[in-house]
Amino acid sequence: MLPEPPEYVAFLAPYPATTQALARELRHRLVALLPDCIESVWDATNATGVAYGFTEKTSDHFIHLPVYARYVNIGFPRGVYLTDPEVRLKGTGVRTRHVRLDRPEDLDDPYLVGLIREAVELADGFPVPPRSVIREMAGPRRRPSGAG
Repeated sequence: MLPEPPEYVAFLAPYPATTQALARELRHRLVALLPDCIESVWDATNATGVAYGFTEKTSDHFIHLPVYARYVNIGFPRGVYLTDPEVRLKGTGVRTRHVRLDRPEDLDDPYLVGLIREAVELADGFPVPPRSVIREMAGPRRRPSGAG
């Protein structure tokens, strides 16, 4: 299992303590569900998060957890291709869909676990030695309302 990178904890520091705890627990639970893969930890203009893939290429990520001021999303970059008969996946983009997560227990939902497994199956690549890659975006940080 991937250990929590200290950079991730530092990137979350501007967020409310409850959001930090939510993000960290969701990351922990998600990593336990995934095969060995590469974790990209990023701090961008309006969000911090982690993404998972079998290569370091952003286009190869199959799941991501962006953190916002009061919640975390689980995003599926190939979400339009997932089986979603309950229409829980949200989004209007060409490919990406997401589900809002408000509690760590949200990842215990068998429906979401099924979506995660399907996203892994659709991913390009195969299990690789797990490691974290840190991506810190250049420029000023602008946090969502209520963070920092």
